[in-house]
Amino acid sequence: MLQKEKSHIGMVHLICGEKNEGKTTRLRQMFSSMRGACGFAADKVFDGNSPVGYNLVNLRSGAAIPLARIRALSGECAAEGFINGSFYFNTAGFIWAREVFEDALRMRADAFFLDEVGRIELGAGGHSKLLYAALNSEMKIYMTVRNSNFKDVLRVFGIRNYTRIGVR
Repeated sequence: MLQKEKSHIGMVHLICGEKNEGKTTRLRQMFSSMRGACGFAADKVFDGNSPVGYNLVNLRSGAAIPLARIRALSGECAAEGFINGSFYFNTAGFIWAREVFEDALRMRADAFFLDEVGRIELGAGGHSKLLYAALNSEMKIYMTVRNSNFKDVLRVFGIRNYTRIGVR
């Protein structure tokens, strides 16, 4: 179990909405209007018109890594990982995301963008350690959260000073 660390002294901006409502699109719009920001988005991957997974994309460089694939197509996600629901998650994606955050610290970024905080993080997995580190940094934090997870994210991560941003 992760230990709760001190609450973030700066503002945390939570971009909230339902599944497929445009949280990632809104995060990208906000990122594009900021200077001195770093972070990553979880972009959907499609096979034709069918979503088959997610890639993490560095918002500054455009570099990407597979994060999750539906289990039937999980070969692209490397050998180390875990299953959550219908998805196989690539452990290397979470390590890569942490490196994006560490680059932001080295660059003394003003803000960090994280897409998305969900049930895996609430269960102390996924990006949870990265999120605790980000909340204990001096950067402004922008993250996407489904409406259904909003209150739990505030409680579990000890977030008290926040703004809730809709996708529209």
